Amino acid sequence: MEAALDRPFADCFAVFDEEPLASASIAQVHRAELLDGREVVVKVQRASIRDPIASDLNILQFLAA
Repeated sequence: MEAALDRPFADCFAVFDEEPLASASIAQVHRAELLDGREVVVKVQRASIRDPIASDLNILQFLAA
């Protein structure tokens, strides 16, 4: 996540729950607290999801043609 944020994790969040609130096929949702105290939810895309999505889209494009 730090690479995506382009900064250290601690520079963004005071609290970040590692256990997701919700999970789906392409992402997970985590509860977090910003440094200013605001509570937020953070949607984290699964790292390995790009290739399966690209493959699915290619199949759909083929079928649509």
